[in-house]
Amino acid sequence: MSVQLEKNKSELLFPCLVVTSDEGLGTVHRLTKKQLLVGSSETSDIYLPMRGVDSQHVKIDATGDAWSLSSDSDNLVLHNGRLLSAESELADGDRIEVGSVSLKFRFFDEEDERYHGALRQLAIRDGLTELYNARFFFDALHKEHEYSYRKQSSLALLFMDIDHFKLVNDRFGHAYGDFVLKELSDLLVTKIRGYDLLARYGGEEFVFLVREETEIAVHELAQRICQDVRGHVFNHAGVRAKLTVSIGYVWWDGTDRATSAEDLLRIADDRLYSAKEAGRNRVSPEQVSSSQRSL
Repeated sequence: MSVQLEKNKSELLFPCLVVTSDEGLGTVHRLTKKQLLVGSSETSDIYLPMRGVDSQHVKIDATGDAWSLSSDSDNLVLHNGRLLSAESELADGDRIEVGSVSLKFRFFDEEDERYHGALRQLAIRDGLTELYNARFFFDALHKEHEYSYRKQSSLALLFMDIDHFKLVNDRFGHAYGDFVLKELSDLLVTKIRGYDLLARYGGEEFVFLVREETEIAVHELAQRICQDVRGHVFNHAGVRAKLTVSIGYVWWDGTDRATSAEDLLRIADDRLYSAKEAGRNRVSPEQVSSSQRSL
């Protein structure tokens, strides 16, 4: 059970850590035990898979209503801007820096938590499609890239663009164009697994992150998306239209440290451009590598 303090006798406060740095901004982590480990290990009580965060970076303890911060890590921890060298008591509003992550120790009530949750959703979701936005995608790409390298498991990035979308807006109006983007996003959600990630990259571009799947399966996913969009009728306000999409993808086995997250995005973007140049309504590369086909 979380340690709780009374507020005006009727309201209850609970301790939490709030992310205040760009990556994960606004995320609220309730402190639900009297002793918690914070780190980049998936077994940590508070999981922070960001740059410079050790597997078990800091420990937070509760004694009665008092909370304290300590660390056995060789990596630096700052408490209110000062290097943490011994166990230190935490007060409401204290700042903690762990690697690239900045946190604030706060006592919240349920309303505070809902408010910050709503702000977090506004920060990471696209207002029209309700998919994740480009900012969230960039954070996720770096986390997934690091996860794949640690686990030596594959990661695929698909970059998709609606063909001739400007003509759709010019001919039928922006209201119909917005309908197409929302309708398409709903269709795309049904094509991916729950733990894959789909985001609106901007305008008529969408990106997918697919974890731990073969290159053949990723290629087939891209082909299936192209086919399903091609066969879908976008019917709104008396306008019925069919559209196509182009997709460029890259598949990475997770073993090559020299391949960065930015490299994956650049390669997928280049291949999307190749699909456009080759006539649109297609996937690039057109075939998987021969070694993959022989598996």
